[in-house]
Amino acid sequence: MKRNVHNVFSLIHLCTVFSFFLLITSSAPFCYAYSDLSVEWVKVDKEVVGEGEIVEIKAKVKNLNVGVSRAFAVSFYYDVTDSEHLIGRIYYDSINYYRIPSIKWDTKNKEGKHKIIVHVSDDNEENNYGYCDITILSTRTKAKLLLEEIYYHARPHRNNEYLCIMNVGDKGVDLNGWYVTTQPWKRADKQNKIIFPNIILKPGEKLYVTQNATAFEFETGFWPDYEYYNCSSIPDLKREGRFIMANDGGVICLKDAYNHTIDVVVYGNAYFNEGWTGNAIKKVEKGVVLKRKGCIDTNTSEDWEYNRTFIIGQSDFGVWHGKASKAIAFCSPDCSYKIISEEIESADELLINLYTFTNPFLAEILNESNATVKLFLDGNVIGGIPMEERWIAYMLSKKHEVRYMFGDEENDIYKRYRYNHAKYVVYGNRCIIESANWGKSGIPVNPSYGNREWGIVIESEDMASFLKNVFEYDWNPDFQDSIEFNESSFTHGKPPSDFSISYYIPHGDYTPAFPPFHLNNSFNVTIILSPDNAEEEIKKLIDGAKEEILIEQASIEKEWSNGINHIQKKIEEKNERGVAV
Repeated sequence: MKRNVHNVFSLIHLCTVFSFFLLITSSAPFCYAYSDLSVEWVKVDKEVVGEGEIVEIKAKVKNLNVGVSRAFAVSFYYDVTDSEHLIGRIYYDSINYYRIPSIKWDTKNKEGKHKIIVHVSDDNEENNYGYCDITILSTRTKAKLLLEEIYYHARPHRNNEYLCIMNVGDKGVDLNGWYVTTQPWKRADKQNKIIFPNIILKPGEKLYVTQNATAFEFETGFWPDYEYYNCSSIPDLKREGRFIMANDGGVICLKDAYNHTIDVVVYGNAYFNEGWTGNAIKKVEKGVVLKRKGCIDTNTSEDWEYNRTFIIGQSDFGVWHGKASKAIAFCSPDCSYKIISEEIESADELLINLYTFTNPFLAEILNESNATVKLFLDGNVIGGIPMEERWIAYMLSKKHEVRYMFGDEENDIYKRYRYNHAKYVVYGNRCIIESANWGKSGIPVNPSYGNREWGIVIESEDMASFLKNVFEYDWNPDFQDSIEFNESSFTHGKPPSDFSISYYIPHGDYTPAFPPFHLNNSFNVTIILSPDNAEEEIKKLIDGAKEEILIEQASIEKEWSNGINHIQKKIEEKNERGVAV
């Protein structure tokens, strides 16, 4: 009896397990070994598009079996079903009733009429294809825009990288939808971008775009057109993705709204060959701006190679050529004080740029003058600002404007030039250009003592206007390194109370030999500025010498950082060709 009960329970247990097994297997989907899928329809989001647009293609794949079909792939082609025309492929593990696969297609370089083909692989080839048509219109532009400046290696804590584009064509260009990317190798909708709004860039016009407009203005002295990280009141460009120009190397690409490359620049350790040939531009240090040589566009690094290094904020004046009809040539120690003192005494406005100013006699003339005076000095003089200059600056600041070009990198003040070493004065339609600082030995009161210096007074409205522009550019208070005289400054301000300037007039054994030379005939004038254009223009002048070159210099450095002194080399070449030096 016990055995029978045990058998009954065993039978019940076996039936329960079998029922549970049937329950599990019956709840799983049934996958047919035979697969029959069909492409019901294919469509694009736009049947007519501009070449370069990203198009979305969709299809409906239907399962003609009753149950779930096995894994399959959907392939998208244009015109021909081969690997060359494959747009993309989507894989599925299974399908119950239907699937709606979609894919994006970059139409760049695909102008014309095309047939989109969608294919699904299964055991029945009769219904495996779907089709639709698309027309891709030409969107090529003839606009001529170039990347003119690129500042990718900003100084610490500035975040003011920038770029400048210029319209070098003869027609205005609508920039709506145009953009700049550092990832041109990616599909258009995957690239990082800063995108331009609906604006017209006129022929010859430039557009400055920066990361941070406030920091940009601090180092360049002017405001940009746009920024792209919303740091100020300057209009912000739309940004997609993280747009930052790499310090070690990268690609900067200007694109139109249809992903056509308008201009490209490759620099540092980067490599890219679409629209660029050869090596990248050599990497530059922080604070250095890449500038294109005019409108030259060979799509090589040669377009950006200069003999000078552009520091952010430096000027880029061209050489000035003109004519004048009146001039006074003078020299030190013979007659410089007489000429300069007479000229500044009669002026109504004086723009004075000097490296140092320690001559108290010239300072007294300015202090007693009713002229409007702007005095611009170098704030990082070798050995420090002389007490005499601090006394003069303090005295003149009570009545006139006094500023220094000053750098203090420990406090994030970066100087545009190594030194403000020019010596010139602009007043009315006249200019004084000279080699001497205004000191007792440079412009001596007594002509028996002093340095050999030279100078010239030139009367020319156009020339005075040019030099006034140079002065105002350097003086511009918006620049970080243009510092107003501050009498409380320990290094630049009012000297200690126990200091008194000496009015002693040195005497020497020199017998003056050269009175002022007055010229009243028309003559040509060329003004060369450093670092803007000095090296190339001086070499041109040397090249033009036919018989003789006379040089008087305090010193000449034979070796430069990039090799032998280029000017010295040019002089040696002329001498070898028979020109006396």
